[in-house]
Amino acid sequence: MPDKSDFSWSNISIAALGGVAGAAIFAVVIRGGLGGLFFAHLAPLPLLIIGLGFGLRHSVTSGLLTTAILSIYPHPVIGMAYGLLVAAPAALAIYAASGAPKAGRDLITKDIAGWASLAPGAVISIVVIAWLVVASLTFGTLEEALNPIRARAFLLIDAMIKENEINDKLDPIVLSGIVARAVPALIAGYAVFIHVANLWFAGRIAQGSGLLTQPFPDISQSFRLPQTVGIVFLAGGAMSFFSGPFAAGGLVLMATMGFLLACQGLSVIHVKLRHVKYSAFLLTLLYFILGVLGWPILIFTLIGLADLIFHYREGEKGAISPSSDRLPPKLD
Repeated sequence: MPDKSDFSWSNISIAALGGVAGAAIFAVVIRGGLGGLFFAHLAPLPLLIIGLGFGLRHSVTSGLLTTAILSIYPHPVIGMAYGLLVAAPAALAIYAASGAPKAGRDLITKDIAGWASLAPGAVISIVVIAWLVVASLTFGTLEEALNPIRARAFLLIDAMIKENEINDKLDPIVLSGIVARAVPALIAGYAVFIHVANLWFAGRIAQGSGLLTQPFPDISQSFRLPQTVGIVFLAGGAMSFFSGPFAAGGLVLMATMGFLLACQGLSVIHVKLRHVKYSAFLLTLLYFILGVLGWPILIFTLIGLADLIFHYREGEKGAISPSSDRLPPKLD
């Protein structure tokens, strides 16, 4: 953990300011609109910057303060949502990025980037699946719990059919049900994307300000997930063929673990193109296509899944073998 984890007055002040900043950002988020949409993408950023620059303890302090503020105003449910979907995933990401220190030694000594990304993914998966179970028990069935989402989806789909924007042979009732069941998984997957993107952004900010105590890692090489992620992803796919919260939970696992596997697949492509002429142009074109179309990310999910077994980057120049004792630089 960073040496700056001590509770000096300056560090306590930074943690407190981070908590206030987090509350201010989330207050804008819940107001909605374009401003809320923009700031929703930056919700974990203050906690991650503080964690990478000053240590896990200060990040947790900021998260607890923000949760407390939002629980008082505007509502305890908002505070709980922030604590479970923003503060807890960010804290676990910082803990993993710090090497998961315990009893004077690091539990994570390699593949830091992969573990730091998997940490928020695991927390968000658990939280969303727990919500699905609680909502099902509260409303009787998951369908009843998702009825508000289904109603909005039905109105939107029906309007699109009337305006000939989609095929008029589609049944809006059936389609709105599919959309409603997919929404929790989409939210979970997108939340993981936000945390991973902010983790990288926070690392660069901490690096630029001289707060990182070690060099920024080579993410293309150090982003390696444990094979368990592939098993969970495939298990989620099998669960999705059932019904109720079990199927919805499977979709959540597919969305969250699938995104992380896509990150590993993209890491493989980065390494393979590293010494290719016009690699910068090719990567820019690749991300443009991903941003416009979206669905090609499934290809990289499959590449990441295959990389768990075949280790495509192992033979590349400068590659780090999964079994090697050579450690990548850590985000301390």
